[in-house]
Amino acid sequence: MTATSVGSTSAAGPNYGGKLVVISGGSSGIGLGIAQHLAALGAKLVIIGRTQEKLDASVASIEQAGGSAFGYAADVREAARIAEIMADCKAKHGEIDIVIAAAAGNFFVPAARMSANAFKTVIDIDLIGCFNLFSAALPNLRKPGASLIAITAPQGQRAMAGQAHACAAKAGIDMLVKCLAIEWGALGVRVNAVSPGPIAGTEGMARLAATPEVENFVREATALKRFGGVQDIADAVAYLCCAQAGYVTGSILDCDGGMRHGNFVSL
Repeated sequence: MTATSVGSTSAAGPNYGGKLVVISGGSSGIGLGIAQHLAALGAKLVIIGRTQEKLDASVASIEQAGGSAFGYAADVREAARIAEIMADCKAKHGEIDIVIAAAAGNFFVPAARMSANAFKTVIDIDLIGCFNLFSAALPNLRKPGASLIAITAPQGQRAMAGQAHACAAKAGIDMLVKCLAIEWGALGVRVNAVSPGPIAGTEGMARLAATPEVENFVREATALKRFGGVQDIADAVAYLCCAQAGYVTGSILDCDGGMRHGNFVSL
């Protein structure tokens, strides 16, 4: 949790006091870090997660730090349920200022051994889940002024072995962000994405870099030769949602230590 007091402004980020933020996948990992950071900057958080126990724990962590949060148990693949949640948020808390699509699924498997269901599952959670969240949010947003953020990944721009499902899903998210930015810009709605690289302490890294050897390979594949932290992604999201980024839309903000550019050799 950031040391910034709730509602304050500092070098850690802008003041989000009075802002209503809805985030999917906000009960663990990067999503939870984003939720905690925006709550510390004064935002009211609405967290969507599949597991009630994790959802309750994430809400409690924000409230214990002095923030405001509410939780809804739901699967982003269920469009009708997501639409119901968005309408309920507006009815209870007012127009939505920020929506963050952070729900994701991934695992390592070569395409030749990947089942159709495994491929579909990642597409459904990542890409279709993002579309469900954003499309359900649109009638309930504060317009003009709303900001939508998708959490994508370098796989959207860089092919990786064992990641055909994730590469397809994230590439779809990247293009979806750009299309929605064009279509919804006239409404005063900005749509962007943050692309995290290898982030220490996350479930994704535990799955994709399960051995010291793979960890070292991934580290060497970044220009900065190190893993990032959840706070790095939270800071990137806070920037894209703030007034200082008011002319930024349809952009993919790479926060990956230079990973998407390929392997590097230190000089």
